Amino acid sequence: MGIHGIEEIRKNKSFIRRSSLKKRAGLSDEERRKKSVRICERFIKSREYENAGTILLYKAYNNEVDTDLIFERAIKDRKTVAYPLSDVSHGLPDLKFYVINDLNDFCPGYKGILEPDPQKAVEFTGKADVCITPGAAFDRKCHRIGYGKGFYDTYLSQKKPGSVIGLAFDIQIADDFETEENDRTADIVLTESEVFYNEQ
Repeated sequence: MGIHGIEEIRKNKSFIRRSSLKKRAGLSDEERRKKSVRICERFIKSREYENAGTILLYKAYNNEVDTDLIFERAIKDRKTVAYPLSDVSHGLPDLKFYVINDLNDFCPGYKGILEPDPQKAVEFTGKADVCITPGAAFDRKCHRIGYGKGFYDTYLSQKKPGSVIGLAFDIQIADDFETEENDRTADIVLTESEVFYNEQ
């Protein structure tokens, strides 16, 4: 793929990202809460959840799907749950996950996002059964557009968790789009009304 092709893909992804985030920001707090519950319940009822011993979650930020319901159920079911801590190492995005047993074990981190307090949490270094990933937008083939920093793309390439599952609202599902070589695709994307599978 030539430089112009890559530029076009990035330009299109940037447009989709901005459009999707604008739509997501337009949801009311009540709409976001209700839709988040439906999405979380859909995951909790899935085979992937049932078979998972370890789940990598994220703490909702900037109108993302709220995952606290998954955390509460997973802890009750005695599963290991870990959350990301973002850093930049040698100029490259570096994502580490820490085991959390209490939602009070967070502190403000990258861009004010609530992240594990490394003084209270233990780093998870194994291979997770499921990684729940946020995203700005997804398509029906489970391609993902993140926030442009590459934290999750880098982590998923290196650690290769068992299943990668994207959580999104219906309004974040875009028409199919092209991706770059380093972009990582989810295995499943769950919204409040649909389930999409990566058939590749």
